[in-house]
Amino acid sequence: MATRLTPAVIVEAFPGAGTVGPVAGTPPVAEVRDGEKVIGYLFSTHETVSPRGYRGDSFDIIIGLDLEGSVTGTALLEQHEPILGYMLVPVERLVAYLSGLRGLNITKPVRLRRLRGVDGVAGATISATLMHGAVLLSARKIARLRGLLDNAAPRELALDLDSYQPRDWDELVASGSLARLHVTEAEAAAAQAEVKAGNENGNRRPTSAAGDGTFIELFAAIATPVGIGRNLFGNKWHNHHLSLLALGEHLLFVGSRGPFAWKHATASYSNSLERLQIVQGANTIRLARRQILPPSAVRATGAPKIDQVGLFRLAPGTGFDPLRPWRLELLIPVASAASSPKFASLPLEARISAEFVIGEDRALEDAGFLEPRYRLFGLVRDSTLGDWQRIWVDQAGEIAALLALLAILTLILVMQGALSRRRALHNAVRVGFLIVVLVWLGWIAGAQLAIINVIAYFKAILVDRDVAHLLFEPLLLIVAGYTALSLLVLGRGVFCGWLCPFGALQELVARLARLFRVPQLGLPFALNERLWAVKYVVVVALVFLATVSAESAALMAEIEPFKTAITLKFVRAWPHALYAVVLVVASLFVERLFCRFLCPLGAALAFLGRFHVAKWLPRRAECGSACHICERSCSVQAIWRDGRIAMNECFQCLDCLVEYYDAHRCPPLVARRKRRARAATRIGEFGPRVTEAVE
Repeated sequence: MATRLTPAVIVEAFPGAGTVGPVAGTPPVAEVRDGEKVIGYLFSTHETVSPRGYRGDSFDIIIGLDLEGSVTGTALLEQHEPILGYMLVPVERLVAYLSGLRGLNITKPVRLRRLRGVDGVAGATISATLMHGAVLLSARKIARLRGLLDNAAPRELALDLDSYQPRDWDELVASGSLARLHVTEAEAAAAQAEVKAGNENGNRRPTSAAGDGTFIELFAAIATPVGIGRNLFGNKWHNHHLSLLALGEHLLFVGSRGPFAWKHATASYSNSLERLQIVQGANTIRLARRQILPPSAVRATGAPKIDQVGLFRLAPGTGFDPLRPWRLELLIPVASAASSPKFASLPLEARISAEFVIGEDRALEDAGFLEPRYRLFGLVRDSTLGDWQRIWVDQAGEIAALLALLAILTLILVMQGALSRRRALHNAVRVGFLIVVLVWLGWIAGAQLAIINVIAYFKAILVDRDVAHLLFEPLLLIVAGYTALSLLVLGRGVFCGWLCPFGALQELVARLARLFRVPQLGLPFALNERLWAVKYVVVVALVFLATVSAESAALMAEIEPFKTAITLKFVRAWPHALYAVVLVVASLFVERLFCRFLCPLGAALAFLGRFHVAKWLPRRAECGSACHICERSCSVQAIWRDGRIAMNECFQCLDCLVEYYDAHRCPPLVARRKRRARAATRIGEFGPRVTEAVE
């Protein structure tokens, strides 16, 4: 890390840094000093939490952290994200987003919903999510190790003490930030009468009669958060009140108007106030004199004239939890002959407003601060889902459509014999399926499997042993899983012939060319066979580069036009677009030219599917000796002169099976049909004895 802390990086990650000390410790950290005073730290995500990006490669961000636990800046040093770079999503957008994390309070949880709406990283939201999380996790780890965070066990929910939005008095009441209780004279008298009569339910408020005068209008709030206290008292006085609190204490505001005085005349001299108490669950907190703070004027816009104001400190030792519901009980004295005083209790129910509570959505919902959101027709609660699970649920419709498409393909493969016996039906099914794969799977859903995905999968499984980041693209993962299974059973042709959108584009273009009688260039079989080897050379070179330089491998992977033609729909810089167009135009004259001779993905799949289980394309003894019709019908020249099918080069389009089962075109079947016709004729003329002779 020491060599990476250049002056430019330091300025970006910790503006105003004086001197930076040596890098030391595990994980490595450099102290930032102002003279002899430590004011913060610099550290690396790579060496702190070893994060992984979208493709499974590490990235490195230098982070600055001050002693208050806030991020002072970030400097992106290294990344290998495939969607970022020249003529893709500009890296500058991600750098700008990371720079926006300056001032991030690391004690607050990440809000992923907000992240998804950031326009600056549209197209690279997964990369941004992973980097945002790495910054937060790294900063938390360093802060914990350096003693910047409270050593108490972390809570799922916390008060948001810093957010501020101007609000007047009525808005504070309407939002629940300021609780209100209005008691009429009749209600107070009725409550006193019930207690005097010995009714234990004297704390229930009877219905008031019209025209009753006000006994008291009581207000209460936890004023610790800036969004409440600053609106009540103004910035200056709110800061003053907070300065009188110890760490972990909360500021309680109580105010009232009306003739009843809850500040009893002897309150200043007694240990506790007689006429107020807080009840939270089974815990009752009497407001003692030591909890009273110097009062303050209420400065909220639109506030009524407040007759009595009280400020109280609520220490952690009282057991008060500002995140749980509580009530302030107004105790009204009841005249009684008994030696001990009696009180009628009228409750002011209160709870902190949800806008001042931060935490993960699930915890907020469990606590009642957030209305749960449900997905999949109300079956799944959104907050229970992880990031990748939420993506799967969001794409449930696309996933269902893909599974249906794969089920149809499986049925086609299982019923290949019945389908191939019907030439017109096979042609319609083949063309229709390819159109769906190109338009929906490729251009709309963007599920074009590429060699870079295969390399990433192998690296995640065999090297990193961490596949979590692969789950962020469910459609690609499902296609890859189906492809892997089909390789084991049937070989390379299932994906290349049926599920590759760019392959579908080439074949559809070739079919249009034949429809309009565009001359086809049939290559000599010897040349065709030699050109097969080119794609294997390409994939070997790619795998080698991937072990040496991820950047070089990503650059060479551009030999696949998939990103240009399918993912970006040809909307790309002209060199890439021209290359893809040239390959598509070439398909007018040589069907699937790229698939046959250049595709590294096809070569990798051919190698992986070389020892597949099923041998399901039938051959006859006459194939290749007396008959060459299947050979001539194979538009990709995957059948040798002796009739054997080169399964590593076969796209399993079933065209050869259509010829194989055609009794009017396949010579062995034509001969058999003619023999049966002659036999039938003889049966009609000479009877059963001729049939026996023929048999």
